[in-house]
Amino acid sequence: MNRLDSVVRKKAELQSRGVKIPKELIGELETGYNAPAIITGRMVVCLESPEKNGELIPAFIVNGKRGAVSPLTMIRTDSSRFEIWMNDEKYTDITLLPHPSFYDSTTGSGFPMHKLAVIVSPGHMRSVVNQRCYYYQIGKPCQFCAVQHWWDANLEKASSEIADTVEAGVREGVVKHISLTTATLGTRGKGLEDLVETARIIKERVTVPIMLEFEPIEDYSLLDSLLKEARKAGVTTISCNIECFDESLRQEVMPVKGRIPVDTYIKTWGKSKDIFAKRECKFLSLEKI
Repeated sequence: MNRLDSVVRKKAELQSRGVKIPKELIGELETGYNAPAIITGRMVVCLESPEKNGELIPAFIVNGKRGAVSPLTMIRTDSSRFEIWMNDEKYTDITLLPHPSFYDSTTGSGFPMHKLAVIVSPGHMRSVVNQRCYYYQIGKPCQFCAVQHWWDANLEKASSEIADTVEAGVREGVVKHISLTTATLGTRGKGLEDLVETARIIKERVTVPIMLEFEPIEDYSLLDSLLKEARKAGVTTISCNIECFDESLRQEVMPVKGRIPVDTYIKTWGKSKDIFAKRECKFLSLEKI
């Protein structure tokens, strides 16, 4: 196993098993580090990549019920560094990003900014514009999905308030690019229309690369229209994740989303490429490990 494989496996271990967080660390993590939702067992830790000059690889921890039984525990050393231990042995060093000042600010409407968007890796701010998933509402959510529990956030967010938060993060110098995603909505655009509107308002405030992440829309005329609007709104990157190619598993783990034909994804990727290929952007079909 090479060193990069080792880091990727550690990330997978942290995210799948969860991490015990000692109660005495909660206050320090919440006020001193990038952990606004630590009280709910959610936080981002970073691992150093040995193949990329120490580049930090984020691992998003959602403990849920796993944290209480996880063999992994967060430890603060005497030098105020943090480590993860497995049982009675050190498992890995971790790096925690500092607490950004905008977390302690509110929008013009008085909403706490840390409930609207958060830092998920160095320079990267992420917001889930709407966390109320239609598939949850009809009792058929994807088995792996935590969108309604992603972090201690407002489940529904106004685009203008997200823009307030993005602007504050950019002005502070801790935000270099934005990703916007959404739960699947029961609308024609499945929520993509709200992402485009949010990107448009952000562009009116600051210039920053924006990624939109969404589910395929089988109305290709609407998809074409929304993606062209997104490009005008300053969006540089499109992400449409199929999650799983295995037809024997897709509907088992994704009761509704798994019924979307693979061909629909391929057509969506093709349409995205047609509209964004001439721009300086990434074209992602699957989530990075």
